Amino acid sequence: MENTQDIEVKVIRVSKEDSSFVYFTLESNEGIAFYSTLRESLNQLYRDIEINYSPSVKNQINNILEQLELRFPISYL
Repeated sequence: MENTQDIEVKVIRVSKEDSSFVYFTLESNEGIAFYSTLRESLNQLYRDIEINYSPSVKNQINNILEQLELRFPISYL
């Protein structure tokens, strides 16, 4: 059993218009990760999204992000 110290975090930046597709994609992969939008990005033309996940699904998260990058730019913060 993993504990909260095992959680990994990625923060990505996407345009505001693309953020809904990122949210949809993460939600459609139920249970793989949880995410939140960083408050500082709410009044911007982009969204900074913090993604929290278990190391056991790191490859899946990376694959999802790689597939999203084929559709639109993603910056890693």
